[in-house]
Amino acid sequence: MKTRPLPCLLALLLLFPAASLLPAQPKTEAKAPETELHKLMEKNNGAWRKLRRQAADAASNAASLELVAALREGLTKALALNPAKADDVPAADREKFIAAYRTRLKEFIAQLDPLEAAFKSNDNAGAQALIAKLGARQKDDHKEFRRPEKE
Repeated sequence: MKTRPLPCLLALLLLFPAASLLPAQPKTEAKAPETELHKLMEKNNGAWRKLRRQAADAASNAASLELVAALREGLTKALALNPAKADDVPAADREKFIAAYRTRLKEFIAQLDPLEAAFKSNDNAGAQALIAKLGARQKDDHKEFRRPEKE
């Protein structure tokens, strides 16, 4: 008995579509729309990462001062905006949540003054210590005020 390859191949393709042989494409879920605060904080995050990388280099202190100024400006703009997570808080607690967000943000902005002074006085070790302290605070604040990303 002789089998014909073309009809067998066609039968196999009908039974097992070629798409099942290809790697699965990742599902693209609709992400939550980016808010103005999210965009602003992403921009600040870029400045923050660059500042962390160059804090040890005394030759970069002038650039570091510019980054601190950019952070202060961006965070001051963020004071006028509400975090997206505020929409998830019950209405009775929303104003309290927003007030706590603004208080913590003002405290963070105030901590930029000693950082700026450290860079001006070429105290890069002190600046690195302040950046580590601020980084830990940033993580805590994000846990409290940032809406968790959907996986």
